[in-house]
Amino acid sequence: MNFNNLIGKVKYCLDKYPETRNSDIKLFNSIIVEFPIYNKYLHKNEDGTFKKPLAINLLDLYEIPKQEDIARIRRKFNEKGFYLATDPNVIEGRKKRETQWRNRMSPSNPSKY
Repeated sequence: MNFNNLIGKVKYCLDKYPETRNSDIKLFNSIIVEFPIYNKYLHKNEDGTFKKPLAINLLDLYEIPKQEDIARIRRKFNEKGFYLATDPNVIEGRKKRETQWRNRMSPSNPSKY
């Protein structure tokens, strides 16, 4: 698996941690913790373990992947039928938001003009 790009990292975490399919925040967190290139920005104790709660300096947010980019990659996988959510509430919520978005963007929507 190619971990040199973000797509490979997202795929790896979606495979390894099925619960990340239901939460983009969990997916983001798993990528930051799983890959040393990013977890070096997490605050650590003297023994090298991660401090609880996990924390990152605000300026370090420029050095790690953006949550929006990770969510976009997950959505692209979902569009192709891969790594779909497993929680019925999440599935229903995503369907509802998609329907609302499509209705808002519809050419027949007068509020769009």
